[in-house]
Formats: sequence, C-alpha cells, structure tokens
Amino acid sequence: MDDQKTDNRQEIEPTELKKKIDNHEDIFILDVRTPQEYESWRLSYDSHQNPKLIPVDRLFLNDSNLLKEIPKDKEIVTVCSHGNRSMMAARLLSQLGYNVKSVRGGMASWNRVSDVAEIDVPKEAPFRIWQVRRISKGCMGYIVSSKEDGAAVVIDPSREVYEAFLNVAKENGLKIIKVIDTHQHADHVSGVAKLVTTISTETNSRVGAYFSSVEDYHSENMEININYIKGGEQIEVSKNISLRAIHTPGHTNGSMSFLIENSEDIPTAESSHDLSTNPYLFTGDTLFVDGVGRPDLREEAKKYAGLLYETYHQLVIQLPENTLILPAHFNGSSITLKHGIPIADTIGSIKEKIKHLSMDKDEFVHFVTDTLPSRPMNYKTIIDINKKILPFDDMQMPDLEAGPNSCAVSMK
Repeated sequence: MDDQKTDNRQEIEPTELKKKIDNHEDIFILDVRTPQEYESWRLSYDSHQNPKLIPVDRLFLNDSNLLKEIPKDKEIVTVCSHGNRSMMAARLLSQLGYNVKSVRGGMASWNRVSDVAEIDVPKEAPFRIWQVRRISKGCMGYIVSSKEDGAAVVIDPSREVYEAFLNVAKENGLKIIKVIDTHQHADHVSGVAKLVTTISTETNSRVGAYFSSVEDYHSENMEININYIKGGEQIEVSKNISLRAIHTPGHTNGSMSFLIENSEDIPTAESSHDLSTNPYLFTGDTLFVDGVGRPDLREEAKKYAGLLYETYHQLVIQLPENTLILPAHFNGSSITLKHGIPIADTIGSIKEKIKHLSMDKDEFVHFVTDTLPSRPMNYKTIIDINKKILPFDDMQMPDLEAGPNSCAVSMK
C-alpha cells in the first residue's frame, strides 16, 4: 500500500503535464528511453521540442557528471514508452534529492492528449472553425459550425481523442449533426464511428457519417447512418452553409477535400469552377502546409504521385491564393505546435515555400517517390480496421498507433 501511494505521488497525468507546459511552468522533461526510441518519436510540444535524453540504465550508473545535467532547481518530469522505466528513474532521482514525477502511461498515454485552436475568420462570416490537434500523433480534425443555429459538422476526428470534439461542442453550445472522413486513414484509427455512436446514444438523435464513395470501405456497422459521397456533392451544415466535396486523389484514390460555401455564393452549373468566394479548404492528407500526401500506402506510388500532381495543378492551384489550407496532419519535426495557435497557411504562401510544386509532372513524380519517409507503423492493420467503420470500444490502440504520423512527403 505504501509503495502504491509513493507511486501515485510520483506520477503526473499527461493532461496535467500539458497544462504545466501551457502555463509556462519551469519544468525539465527527461526522456529515459533508448536513443533509437527517442529518434523515432519524442515528446515535442511548444517550448519542449527536444527533451533531454538520458537512458535509464545510464542513470543507474550514478555518474555525478551525468547527474549535473539534470537541474535541482526545477521540477523534473520523466517519460518513457509506457511509464515503467520513467517510474524507476523518478524513484532514483527522488532518492537523490530531485523533485520528480513520472508521466503516467508514458508516450502511449501522451499520444491521447489534444489541443484546440480556433481558426480566425472574418466577423461577418456565418460560421466558426475549430482545429483539434492530437499533439503527439500530429493528427488534426475540425469542427465547422453555424453561428446562426449552432449546427456543426466534424471533419477527420481521430478515435483516440474523439472526446475533444465533444468538449468543444459542449463548451460552445454546438449540436454535431454530421461527421466526415476526408479519406481512409492509414496512420490512425478513424473516430467517425465512435463519435457518431456516442452522440446518437447520448442525444437519441441520428447523426450522419460521411465517407468517400471512391474508397474501398467494407462496412460492418449496421448501427449508424452511413453515407458515401462523390465529388461535387454538398454536405449541409445549416440552411446557409455547406461543405462541397472535391475529389482530390493522390494520397489515396478516393481522397476528398471540402470547401466551405455560403448559400448566396454556391456556384451554378455554368460556374461550378468559380470558387473565388470560398477561402477555406479542408485538404485531409492531400496537401499540408509544408508538404504533400505520400502516394505509396496503396502500393502504387508512381501512379498515385501522378494523380497527386494533377490534383494540385488542375484543382488546388485554381483556387484563389488567399485560400486557407486546413490539413489533417502537421509534421512535428518541422512545425512547433503551440497552445491555441492554428496550423494553417494560404495557397499562395505554400506555393512560395514548397518550390517542388512548380516542377513538371515527371520531376515531381520522381522526387516524391524517391524521398518517401518510413511508412506508418501498422499501417496495413489500421487501413483494414478503418474499412469496417466500427467504433472499436474494446480495442487497445496505444501500441497500434505508436509513433508520429508519417503520411506526408516534406517538400520545403
């Protein structure tokens, strides 16, 4: 019993660690994993981008020079994969006079921590947009709501942080009526089914789930209202606001992007390509603020890279340069996520930063396929899971989704 009490006192919940970082408390994060683990995935958030690494076995050498690298005038927070090694380190450092706590559940639990940022839109805009970021995984989803009646649509929720979307809705008096996936994700389990099931159960209402009609879903879910959408179709948010699906293949064959439209400027059949009044585009994994979606997760890299090029040049580049790109991922190794600050950029800015987008098609295809990063861990298993569109209440996902997202080809 005494040992358990000591353990509890020496542990800190991942959400509490985030609060300390958000509040700019003077803490020192110490990663006690191996260098290989650290290089593949680390705690990177706000001012803590590269925490100090000292493997736990080195700590137990009791090297005085090594211990000098750990400050005694700060609170020490140790972290490992699941919380076991970091607890060993915390006990040792506590005996040596340090004020120290271990992250409960380690990186596996930190992988479920999220942050929210509201997108800045003009005061006269009839909608609001929130960006929900899964800090460690680099996943991003969105809530688009009507200012008039609070109706809301969710885009690309991650299963592990589905509650964050519910919290945003509750805090802002929103009613989530529809949930969308831009494509069939390969790096994380989709939260669409879980979110729809939860809302439907709690409110006794029928919430729509929307997926690309071009993806190869094999739904085993008979409990929710599943809709398959095509490019050009509209998903209504409220009377005056809708999201228009644009088929943007390349990352996957069925990837969809979604453009916010107001009723007064929805294009007619004669002007369906005039998108000048619609400056917000949710791109899923098609286009990021510093790269493009990887084309190889369906084993046809060159074919899909060619599709990606055509999507960019025939569709995305045709939008106004002030169109704000709102992607489904960010690269934690090149972008510093800060509390409450959105990750987004305009098409004009992205074109300036990503010079490779001005290559001709052959150059682009060769560059993208020759610079692919390692594939996401367990991506084939995750794809198979997402095909079934189930809420996966009993699934243990920390190890399945371990590691950062790897769905982008950085092109800066």
